[in-house]
Amino acid sequence: MIEPYWLETHDVCAIHNEIIAESGGAAGILNEGALESTLFKPRNIYHYEEVVTLYKLAASYGYGLVKNHCFVDGNKRIALIAVYTFLAINGIELIASETDAAIFFLELAASFGKQEEDMNRLANWLQINSEPIND
Repeated sequence: MIEPYWLETHDVCAIHNEIIAESGGAAGILNEGALESTLFKPRNIYHYEEVVTLYKLAASYGYGLVKNHCFVDGNKRIALIAVYTFLAINGIELIASETDAAIFFLELAASFGKQEEDMNRLANWLQINSEPIND
């Protein structure tokens, strides 16, 4: 697997600001360290784990943004849009309906499951609900 295009902090913050402006809520970063850690984890997975897929990397972004409460508000929304963006810049389109995606991310946020299990569940869901972007 070639190295993917990554989400950068300034990009995620810009997306978050746009989400808050469009759908409401409080703006701002709640925990900058958690945000940096969340955005670095997929790179760590890419470099150090044996079995890596774009879905697993996207799941790492999604899980971290949902569970680490990096922002004051809109953590589930930014998680979903960040996953969508990461997959898209790497040639994959998330084709799940907005309703199905929202339900999945709400369930993920409410889950008390183990991190590895929830991340695997998210990666599997992403793979089932995605397709390659045809140029």
